[in-house]
Amino acid sequence: MSDKIYAVISGEIAESRKISQEQLGQVPDIIRDSFKEVNYENGQESKLVYEIIRMDEFLCLTAVPHSALRSLILLACKFRYKTHIELQIRSELRLSVGIGPIELFQNQLRESDGTAFRFADNGLRSMKRNQRLQITTEDDDMNEELGVACSFMDMLIHDWSDEQAEALYLSISGKNQTEISEALHISQPAVNRRLKAAHLEAVEKFLTRYTSLLCK
Repeated sequence: MSDKIYAVISGEIAESRKISQEQLGQVPDIIRDSFKEVNYENGQESKLVYEIIRMDEFLCLTAVPHSALRSLILLACKFRYKTHIELQIRSELRLSVGIGPIELFQNQLRESDGTAFRFADNGLRSMKRNQRLQITTEDDDMNEELGVACSFMDMLIHDWSDEQAEALYLSISGKNQTEISEALHISQPAVNRRLKAAHLEAVEKFLTRYTSLLCK
C-alpha cells in the first residue's frame, strides 16, 4: 500500500424505496445524529468527517483507516436502533469502504477524488441487494480475506434485532455488561443474552483481524 492511506466510506440506506416519503424526510437527521454519537465515542483522533449527499446517501472519511471498521459497526448499530425508536421501522445501512490514497482533496468530499474514493464508490455500486458491508484496498490478497469476513458479517447484521444492535453498540464503545445493564435498565443476564445473540465474540475477532491487517 501507499505510505499515506485513508478510509473513505460510501453509504446508503438499504432498500430505501420501502420507506415512506414522510419517514425518508427524517432519515438525514437520524444519519447526522448517528455520526455525532459515533464521533463522540471515537474521539478526535478517529473522527469521521461526513457529508449527506441525498436523503439516503452519504460519504465519510477518516485519516485513521485501521479504526474504520469499528466506526462503521458502531454507525450501523446506532442507525439501526435509532430508526427503530424514531420511525418504528427496521432499516439498515449499506457501507462500502475504500482504503488507499486520496490524490485530490477539495473542501467538499463529493468533489474530492482518488483511489480510496473510487474503491468506495465502485464497491457500493457492485454490492448485491442483500450485502451490507464491503471493504476494498490496494492489496488483492487482503481484499480476498476481507471479502470472506464481510460475507459472514452480512449474515450477522441481518440477524441482529434492534435491541441486540443497541447492546452491541454499547459493548463495542467500551462499556462492560454491568454498565450496559444500567444504561438499558435490564438485568446483566439479559445483556449477556443479547450480546451472545448478536455474536459479539465473532464481531470482536473480525475487528481484531481487520486492525492487524491494516497496521502491517
